[in-house]
Amino acid sequence: MDTGGRVKAVLVKALLLDPELVRDDALLVDDLNIGSLDRFELIMDLEAEFGLEIREEFLVGAKTVGDIVRCLDTQIKSTVVPQAAV
Repeated sequence: MDTGGRVKAVLVKALLLDPELVRDDALLVDDLNIGSLDRFELIMDLEAEFGLEIREEFLVGAKTVGDIVRCLDTQIKSTVVPQAAV
């Protein structure tokens, strides 16, 4: 499953959201009613799902589900360490 699919699955499971509402363009606050406590829980669940430590400030500007996906993709790419040539 790609990053977007995994993020959407976490949103649906952790925050008990209707899967039909969880689209890339869905606004976190206006469409999904995600408050500050929900955002904190979401960060913890995303950390568990992706095996990353997610800094809250990294997602502070995220307004949509797609923004979260892009932020995570960026963080995933920045933590990948290229393997040394043998």
